[in-house]
Amino acid sequence: MRVYRLCKEIYAAAVLDGEGGRLVGGRWHSQGRRIVYCASGEALSVLELRVHLGPYVPHAPYVMHTLDVSDQIVGDLRDIRLPAGWNAVPHTAASQWVGDEWLSSLGSAALRVPSIHSQTEWNILLNPAHGDFGRVRIVARRPYEFDPRLFGRAEREG
Repeated sequence: MRVYRLCKEIYAAAVLDGEGGRLVGGRWHSQGRRIVYCASGEALSVLELRVHLGPYVPHAPYVMHTLDVSDQIVGDLRDIRLPAGWNAVPHTAASQWVGDEWLSSLGSAALRVPSIHSQTEWNILLNPAHGDFGRVRIVARRPYEFDPRLFGRAEREG
């Protein structure tokens, strides 16, 4: 499957190391655990990052990564009942527990989880500590520029 990850250019060389997850907790993991968050579509990867950027159009350069993740290494939460509050804003320990358990179990190198921003697209979590993680490949990288309208600023016509 193809998945997408958007990050600042200064982190692009290490986009798959999971260091950001180790430094900061997220919806699906507690701080101190290496993890890489991706999205099932390019637009969702933009939206997932956008909600954390604040009101200002970023001036730092960003890079969109297209990754190939073998379907055989992707687990799914479909058979697991999500805890109440998994989609709370801000996130809570309810959803972090699910991801922490998955990371610790080494059950799969990737896990498909729901996004709170889309009913039809998914987030894909990657576990750099898993033995099959080497099967995740970056197939494309390209500069990404945000549309200023995402930040409430319309472009003026000349």
